[in-house]
Amino acid sequence: MSARMQVSLSDDGRTANLAFLEASGQEGEITLSLDQLTQLIASLGAVRRAMVENTPPPPIEGVPVVPVFRTNWAVQPEALTEGSLIAFQHPAYGPIGLALAPDDARRVVQALTRHQAMIHPSGRTRPS
Repeated sequence: MSARMQVSLSDDGRTANLAFLEASGQEGEITLSLDQLTQLIASLGAVRRAMVENTPPPPIEGVPVVPVFRTNWAVQPEALTEGSLIAFQHPAYGPIGLALAPDDARRVVQALTRHQAMIHPSGRTRPS
């Protein structure tokens, strides 16, 4: 499938420009503020969530992930599952939350504890 639109950052970095490409059958360009772009991303995410709602989540093993290194985050109780919620500000998507059932929260604690044990006091990882 060919690209139907292109999104670019304005020269001053304050707006995004969404341009319809020839393959879209549409003409024109839309300029979006940060708030408008954030709303569009949230709307697209909600539609995507609805589209995959009845399919099992695909495997995560071996899938490339772009990590977030600088963000605000919080861990708090999650009432529905009586587990934990890990929430953070994703620079591309805005606020994101991962709800963990109690057993999954324990697995995360165990994995983080193992990872901490692999780190030297200087912050460098041990060679394998």
